[in-house]
Amino acid sequence: MKTTRVRMAVWTAVFVPLVGCSDFIAPAEFDPNAVPDASVNQLFVAHQALQYIWHGGTTSRFSSVWMQQMGGTARQHANIELYDVGESDFDDMWDTAYQGGGLIDLEGAIAKAEDAGQRMYAGIIKLHEAYLMGMMASIFGDIPLSQAVNPVEFPEPELDEQLSVYSAMLTLLDAAIADLTSGQGAGPGANDFNFGGDASRWLTVAHSLKARFHLHLVEVEGVGRYQQALAEAQQGISDISGNWHEVHSTSATESNNWFNWEVRRAGDIRAGAVLMNFMNGGTPADFTDDDPRTPKYWTFGSGDFVGQYIGHLVAAGPPDPGTQASFVNLPAEADYGQPILTCSETQFIIAEASFALGDEAGARVAAKAAIDCEEAYWGVDLSAIAAAFDALSGQALFEKIMEQKFVANFLEVDIWNDYKRTCLPARTPAPGFNSIPGRWLYSDNERQTNSNVPPPEEQPLRNDNDPNPC
Repeated sequence: MKTTRVRMAVWTAVFVPLVGCSDFIAPAEFDPNAVPDASVNQLFVAHQALQYIWHGGTTSRFSSVWMQQMGGTARQHANIELYDVGESDFDDMWDTAYQGGGLIDLEGAIAKAEDAGQRMYAGIIKLHEAYLMGMMASIFGDIPLSQAVNPVEFPEPELDEQLSVYSAMLTLLDAAIADLTSGQGAGPGANDFNFGGDASRWLTVAHSLKARFHLHLVEVEGVGRYQQALAEAQQGISDISGNWHEVHSTSATESNNWFNWEVRRAGDIRAGAVLMNFMNGGTPADFTDDDPRTPKYWTFGSGDFVGQYIGHLVAAGPPDPGTQASFVNLPAEADYGQPILTCSETQFIIAEASFALGDEAGARVAAKAAIDCEEAYWGVDLSAIAAAFDALSGQALFEKIMEQKFVANFLEVDIWNDYKRTCLPARTPAPGFNSIPGRWLYSDNERQTNSNVPPPEEQPLRNDNDPNPC
């Protein structure tokens, strides 16, 4: 578990914005007169599309590079892995969360659904809002929330404290669960890209999301949050048919974010050595395909490394980025549906919570169930990985749980939250730093227009739920 160490001023060297392209064109500024009669279906469809941009874009790239699942091998990402980032690098992510399809539209959609007596529909939308704003709080800490839904009255919304945002989102998830079990009103039907309006599926997602947020509060609030996480996860996603994921197609306007990035900026990001080495028996000595998921994630390197999987070490690795394994398999297929919240993550939550509460036997069972979910999802034989848990106990068991969760949550932003909480799997920060950044800078767009947002040098190094660096 994490111990208190000396805090390092990570941001003192990283205020210069990068020059390079952003993910997508940022949504237009909020216009209270735009589309005044948009239907709940239109608002919900717009949000789902924008959520996939938020989840699979900057958030996924930055977290995967900083957590060394991926490596920044060229142009701006070679700087990102060295924590050389600026406020403008977070503009798209911030704008997407609040504008066109973001928080304001979600609140409007909830109101419309409730006014029409469509409680189950409202519950699904509340879940989406809870996910978006809870994850925003996990990244930035204090964020606009209570005043942000009324930009006319509050053009410069105050920042709600991070812990109050978590509390509000957990309460919103309780309301979503009540709505989803009410049986009242029609759901979104085909306008729900994941489950076609199946309230029972969204109900398990809601419990899994509550479990994730309870884990986010463990470091600052203690073992009681593990108990709550366990109780929620046990009601959460239990099989891969309940996985919540992005939905994409091969159409140029509907394709996967990683695919789009590789098309535009091939070579900027490659396989990271930390994840690659875990998937190759814990050592890069032979670069063999020990984990059957390896070819699902990446293709072989090239040049001297043809026929081998090799990952990029932060600020190191082979001199030619082209020799490192790329990711042009599933994550870079145009229609790949990147997972958001899954059966395997839910079972790993149960495993971590059970271990923390002194139930090692239950932790082993849950960890093996998580591997079963992975096996079913990828269609590979992971029985050897599952069997390895039987011989483990104590810290070795806990480390294996977090290692395998790290592998399973490929490209998922919550791997960064897992690391901040547990310091596992162990990573070496970029040269010249004692720790990996504990939070992201506020958007330059927001700071320039909202006097409540402090300049970078006055922003905290860590969020309230994560007081201690690894």
